[in-house]
Amino acid sequence: MKTGVYPLCKKDSLVYQIGLIFLFSFFMVISSYSRIPLWFTPVPITLQTFVLYLSILFLKEKSFFSQAIYITLGILGVPVFGNVGAGLGYFFGPTGGYLLGFLLVSIIFPRFLPQKKSFIKLFFYFLFANFFIYILGMSWLIFGFEFTFYKSLLLGVFPFLIGDIFKIVLVSALALKK
Repeated sequence: MKTGVYPLCKKDSLVYQIGLIFLFSFFMVISSYSRIPLWFTPVPITLQTFVLYLSILFLKEKSFFSQAIYITLGILGVPVFGNVGAGLGYFFGPTGGYLLGFLLVSIIFPRFLPQKKSFIKLFFYFLFANFFIYILGMSWLIFGFEFTFYKSLLLGVFPFLIGDIFKIVLVSALALKK
């Protein structure tokens, strides 16, 4: 009898990949609950972008499925959006643009993950993904909630820059270890 890793646990097996997809969906739920609400903005600080970027590293194009499961569960009423948030109404609330950004980043950005990894390449790759999320979040606040451009920057981007840079540095460093 052959010893070692069972065939279902190999990284290229379907069971392993589906398990990772659900694991990253679960991590998105956990990261949405680890939130720091800010009294001056409807958008809280979370670890969701960090989990999203890790899912791109581990799942590549399949990271879309983990985001789609997370968002679908929330829209269907399962309280996965943090602060017991759920339902279509929550999705269309002030953080909806960021949630949409997570989904679109998981579709678009895995295709452009640097093949030859360096810290600088990864840093700018994730920084660009983060700005893509900011643009969608700001647009949502501007068009859905009638924020001015300046107010959307002030409440939807500036409070998160330092934390997001820290998360990008951390995930870029972790990517080099993978």
